[in-house]
Amino acid sequence: MGYVESNLQEGEEIKYKAKLHIFLFARPIVFLLLGWLLYGVEPKVIHFVGIFFLFAGVLSLIRRTLTKIGAMYVVTNKRVILKEGVISRQAVDLLLTKCEGLHIKQSVIGRLFNFGTITVTTGGAISSYPYIVDPLAFRREINAQIG
Repeated sequence: MGYVESNLQEGEEIKYKAKLHIFLFARPIVFLLLGWLLYGVEPKVIHFVGIFFLFAGVLSLIRRTLTKIGAMYVVTNKRVILKEGVISRQAVDLLLTKCEGLHIKQSVIGRLFNFGTITVTTGGAISSYPYIVDPLAFRREINAQIG
């Protein structure tokens, strides 16, 4: 049983679960490929730049993998639950009646591959969640549950 399922209230049911897009791993892959290419170059300075990119790529890959494992974005019939983290946890529970704003930002690449960043505002608090698959469906479900 996951975080969301164990924290559901009486009569509350999950209506929509958002997923993270595979594009989340684009930066680590680019760093790893660039590091691999530069690692084999003869001048020592470029060789060390390649090692740096390999190291940054591995760290970025670990971080993004933990993000993928620990992220959960759910709309229920009463709340919006946004949870991130495996080792440490950051969770935002918004009552649908208190949800002030939901902003969606999609770049050109995000529109082509159908992902974007969702920014939730409530009571002066702003939380952003990048690489959400089909953010417009997430917003539609929230609006459908509000009424």
